[in-house]
Amino acid sequence: MPFVEPIRKGRLPRRFPIFVFIAVVALLLIVLIVVKATRPNLPFHLSDYEKALRKSDDSRIYDIYNETRLKRSELSGRSHSKRIRSLLKEADELTERIESDIKQRSEELLTRAFHGELLSNEDLIRIELDAAIAGAAMTNYIEDKTHLYLFGEIEENVYLSFMGQIARVPIFSQEYSQVLEKTESLRQVRENLESANKAAREYAYYSEAESLRKLLTTPEAKDIDHVLKYLEERMAKARQSYYDEQMPLIRTDVEQYRTYDALLKIKKMDGWFPEDTELRHFEEICAEKTPAEIRYWNGPVEHIAIKPLIADHDRAFDGDRFEASADRDLLLITELQLILESLYDRDYVLVDGRSFVSDDGRARSVPCPEGKKPLCLVLDDFFSSEARVESGIAARLDLDNEGRIVGVVRDRDGTERADRLFSAIGVVEDFIEVHPDFSFNGATGTISVVAMNGLFGYPLTEEQDRHWRDDASDCGFETLRDVETDFDVNRAKVKALLLMLASRNWRIANGSYSRLAMDRASLQSIADDIAKVEASVVPITGKMNILHHPFGIHVEFDNEKTALLAESGYSVLSGYGTSIYSKQAKGYIYVSKTLISGRALRNPRESGVKRFFNAGDVIDRVNRP
Repeated sequence: MPFVEPIRKGRLPRRFPIFVFIAVVALLLIVLIVVKATRPNLPFHLSDYEKALRKSDDSRIYDIYNETRLKRSELSGRSHSKRIRSLLKEADELTERIESDIKQRSEELLTRAFHGELLSNEDLIRIELDAAIAGAAMTNYIEDKTHLYLFGEIEENVYLSFMGQIARVPIFSQEYSQVLEKTESLRQVRENLESANKAAREYAYYSEAESLRKLLTTPEAKDIDHVLKYLEERMAKARQSYYDEQMPLIRTDVEQYRTYDALLKIKKMDGWFPEDTELRHFEEICAEKTPAEIRYWNGPVEHIAIKPLIADHDRAFDGDRFEASADRDLLLITELQLILESLYDRDYVLVDGRSFVSDDGRARSVPCPEGKKPLCLVLDDFFSSEARVESGIAARLDLDNEGRIVGVVRDRDGTERADRLFSAIGVVEDFIEVHPDFSFNGATGTISVVAMNGLFGYPLTEEQDRHWRDDASDCGFETLRDVETDFDVNRAKVKALLLMLASRNWRIANGSYSRLAMDRASLQSIADDIAKVEASVVPITGKMNILHHPFGIHVEFDNEKTALLAESGYSVLSGYGTSIYSKQAKGYIYVSKTLISGRALRNPRESGVKRFFNAGDVIDRVNRP
């Protein structure tokens, strides 16, 4: 008999697998329930809102809006998984839809009130409740009607009737009931706003802001809280609009050394934007670079003129047929440098070529540093030709690697040499860099262009190119025979030159298209010349409003001709003279300018240059014939 009984193989209960299956299923259900319960979700969806909307269930709509916003706030604090991003987007779409619908409904109710319809108590309650969602839009609507009333575009009875309806809404009652209680103050404010309203219609933001500032000091402006808020906000808006308008101009003024102009603009906004660091920075720059003492010059302004410089005196004075005219009409580089030194020592200061005239052609006083005398410099008769190249004048202008204007001399063998001092532009700019106080408000000079051969040595049209070539041929030059003209390249170059000239405050004036002697020309010839300038020059240079008569011969004796020039937009006309002179005429000012030339250096008293410098110290007797 065995010591131990054999173990019998046990059996599981027949229903055990069923129990296990049920347990697993139950566990999975519990897990799914837990996952679903803890999975982020929105309390409402668009379909819930649309259902409430169909039932006009406002209470439900407000609940949907508020709970959705609350849930969105909670979700935004979680890590942004794909699921969370989807829910945030859905929540935004739902709340924005509700806000849009509530805003539209509110504006419809307010519009009915504005058009005189009496709102029911139910309407008032709805406005009150909707204000929680669309309050800002409602306030904007009401303030817009206040603006239209105070701007004179809504009748008083219409406005007061509307405000009476608004005052019935509890949430708006306290703020807007004052309007009904103090109608006399309201009328006075509206009357006093006429000047500000006129300025606003003309987009004169500074005048509008100043009118509002003065109005805000009156008792009636402070009598109604709603109106006071409107006036303060409107003044702030006008100031901001003026700032937005002026800041690009101030930036350009500072970049182009017009610090006096920039400072005037900045001072008009004094105290408006104390925290604006850019404005304060510009103010510091301008205060440092602008003379502390400025006076206003009320008399005529001196004008001097020079023709293109002789850059190569050996070529100019080589005994050829052009030597005499070069010696008579032109200056050498060193002579101009000495003239500028003398002008500086005699307390002249360069001012802009239009500083003495208003846009409508009226004389005005010229701001000028105390102790200085204003002076306008004119680079007259500015054009290129083969005869001038043969006289040692730069054939064209160009830009160097630093973006500065240079003159380019073309030698007889066709090689070119470029230098800043080969043009009066470079000589003047170089002098100003050493003596910045010789230029007031960034002024340099005026360039009077003659366009028959193009601009700055670049033909821009076939007519100009042909004229240059024909003139060269007539003078016996064959230098252009094999030269091809690329008008696109020329236009691009001229535009680049004009941009650089403008950045240094060189003004471009009309010296006539064809170097027309206007004293002998017919009225029709002058009109045709102006038309040519308008057609082929102005599109490149921009509008010109200064005309320097060719050869310095004015037409002040001919009222028809001067009227034609003035009516064509030229508010400054100028010819040669030996003394300072200006005359106010209808629509323009005539100014006399003194030509400084080789002849003038040899005849200083007769030419009138003695008041500017000692000619004996300037003339280059070594290099002149």
